[in-house]
Amino acid sequence: MPRVKVTSLVPYSQCITATKYKVKRCRAKTSSQQFILKEYLSSSPPDLFVLFGNAHDSFRYTLREYAMNVRTLADMIDIYLSPKTTFIWTSKPAEYAERKPARFRGQIYENGTMNILQWLTAANTIHFRELRKRFVENSRPLMFMDLFAISTPVLADWNIDGVHMQPAWYTHLISYLFQTLCPVH
Repeated sequence: MPRVKVTSLVPYSQCITATKYKVKRCRAKTSSQQFILKEYLSSSPPDLFVLFGNAHDSFRYTLREYAMNVRTLADMIDIYLSPKTTFIWTSKPAEYAERKPARFRGQIYENGTMNILQWLTAANTIHFRELRKRFVENSRPLMFMDLFAISTPVLADWNIDGVHMQPAWYTHLISYLFQTLCPVH
């Protein structure tokens, strides 16, 4: 039976370090991501590693900074995650602005030039662009799930609060993931 290790990796958008008096931007040598990849997973590498993209803290970064964060984390994965580990990286899902609390509706991003869906589309484009080479030139079992494309058509039916989907959507998503990894013959 395959060994399954479940861990929660701090989202790459939250790549920060804390000092006694202030919070700084991420430095690869001190991040929680590096600790988890280099220390925690090194002694017993998982067979499957899934990293879900989210947008919780991504908005405080410019798209340029976001690209650097994705590149930094991808480099750490290349260095520290076992080549035998199947790696799945998902994009950020779509959001439904009309269902967000009033104070978040109509919010603009990237110095006032983008709404939420435009920012998510741009971030996911950067995300895939930064990872593209790894899909083409890598022997690691690798998969990219586009949650934006999967979630957009069903936002009106499945979205709860503008950000999160109904639990059944996540169940379907995991079912899709397992069907992709373990096809029934």
